[in-house]
Order: sequence, then structure tokens, then C-alpha cells
Amino acid sequence: MYVEAQHDRVTVIFSTVFKCADDIVIGKVFVQEFKEGRRGSTTAPQVLFSHRDPPMELQGTDARVGDNIGYITFVLQPRHINKQARENTINLIHTVRDYVHYHIKCSKAYIHSRMRAKTSEFVKVLNRARPEPKGERQRKTMTGKTFVQAD
Repeated sequence: MYVEAQHDRVTVIFSTVFKCADDIVIGKVFVQEFKEGRRGSTTAPQVLFSHRDPPMELQGTDARVGDNIGYITFVLQPRHINKQARENTINLIHTVRDYVHYHIKCSKAYIHSRMRAKTSEFVKVLNRARPEPKGERQRKTMTGKTFVQAD
């Protein structure tokens, strides 16, 4: 976690390591929803996400670079760090990394459960679509007599 305090704002940057390529995609979508949340609430902090390369505030530091590294940046305004809101902001901001990783895991579990359900549906369809075995088959006429039909 990197914190940069200025006179008009505080910038908090979280670095996070994604375990696989799927986590990167889901993480990007999740953080995009954070960014969209600002439209619903004008008091929400600005959220930025950068993948691979560290943000401008970390240029010239030993910040990690790589395909599985992501940086989530929160820009906190004075309304977020005044005496009334400061404690709540700190409590919320320090759990963001765990919050993101938790939701990535939940999203993957949901996607996998949906894929398993779809696969079992497809297996049922395939089982119903099995052709009858070739060769001699016993058939019944409308009167109930049976006969052997050769192919």
C-alpha cells in the first residue's frame, strides 16, 4: 500500500498480484464497477486501475512490474478525510485488496457452477439424442403382433 498526502487530496495506491489470467480479467471488470460507482454517488472517491505498469505517482520507485501485477488507486478528497469521516474511510480503505480478491474468487466460483450446470444439460441432451443400435429390431404392429425388422 502506498500513500501520498498532498494539501488538497490523499492518494492511496494498492498493488495486487493476480494468480492467473482469469483473475486479471475479472479484477479489471470488478474495478471498472468501482469506477462506475462514482456516477451513482458524487461523494465516492475517484478510482483508477492500471495493469502491468505502476501509476505515475510510483514512477521512480521500486514498484513491481509484470503481467500479473495490478494497481488500484483511490484519490481521497477533503470530504473523505475530515474529522467525521476519517475513521470510517481508513477502516474501509485498508480492506480493499481483500475485498477485491474475495469477489474475484466468488465470481470464479459462480462462473464455474454455471459452466457445470450447462455441461450437465448438454450431457442430458446428448444422451437423449443417441441413435438406436443398428441390426435386427423387434417392432410391434398396430394389432400387437411382433416381428423382426432387418436393416
